[in-house]
Amino acid sequence: MQRNKSILVIRLSAIGDVAMSVHAVRELRKAYPDYRITICTRERLAGFFYDIPDLEFLFFPAKASFIDLLKFTGEARKMKFGYVADIQNNLRTSIMRIGLKLSGCKVAAYDQMTYEKWKVKRRFGKRLKPIRNNVLRFCDVFAKLGFPVPDPVVEKKKLPLPEVFDKPKNGNWIGIAPFSRKEKKIYPLNLMAEVVGMLSQKAEKIFLFSGPGKEKQYADSLAAKYPNVIPVFGKTDFNGETALISNLDILITMDSATMHMASLTGANFLCIWGGTHPATGYSAWGANWKENYIQLSTPCRPCSNYGEGKCRHNFMCLREIDPVYIVYKTLSNINHE
Repeated sequence: MQRNKSILVIRLSAIGDVAMSVHAVRELRKAYPDYRITICTRERLAGFFYDIPDLEFLFFPAKASFIDLLKFTGEARKMKFGYVADIQNNLRTSIMRIGLKLSGCKVAAYDQMTYEKWKVKRRFGKRLKPIRNNVLRFCDVFAKLGFPVPDPVVEKKKLPLPEVFDKPKNGNWIGIAPFSRKEKKIYPLNLMAEVVGMLSQKAEKIFLFSGPGKEKQYADSLAAKYPNVIPVFGKTDFNGETALISNLDILITMDSATMHMASLTGANFLCIWGGTHPATGYSAWGANWKENYIQLSTPCRPCSNYGEGKCRHNFMCLREIDPVYIVYKTLSNINHE
């Protein structure tokens, strides 16, 4: 069957996974320049794809009922895609994928590797065999459709700073992103405050990344205590945050979206891992586990794929990481760069 040369790539969430998908989409664009490629995602996440030429977007609504989903799928069918790459494979994207398949599209779906991730969790600190990275599993979906791509390569680059941060740089700029959507991924905030205090004496500026509400209050409280601490929330969008990260000497982050945002530009970063583990496939693309990660080999770790579940050991895997060691590792990584 002869299909038109158009590919729909579906990835609606989460923020970090959308950022990871950029590596794979960039290779797809390079390898098949004569194909029309459309990205189906949330409008606020489209900025991650800013430097990939000739992409089109189909924005999924911020809120969508089942009826809205069917209507959206109907609109997508009218665009007459030849191929559909579902690189999320949840209930919503499965409904879209089936609807588009019925209209004649060739479809392929992302492998969640649920059983393999379960096996990683059940090893409880013994030798872990990492499963295939998320980025490569996105590429696998393209290959199933008949569009194999080479393994992505991270290109280190600095992006133009948003005007709100565009000031002469006269010393080290350190970013700290202490939050995640899951408690199992968050280094204790009282200990992170100690890290901020020590690093404030070593850096020209410290940029604190956060969300709204209590996260912003935490960032504001540290900014009030240390004059060179600058809260980032509300001053720019995801694209601007990615640009800022690319200009930092180092970013300290949790297993969260900011880690994957750093990998988009090859920025220097240090990730603190807790209940989750990079062996489950969510390691930042291009990261060096020894240089870029801080993690303890506690007997109960990993206990989670993405932060789900409750901790039975009072967050031992995070509490036992010494703030002094984080500061040492941060400064060592800066000097190494």
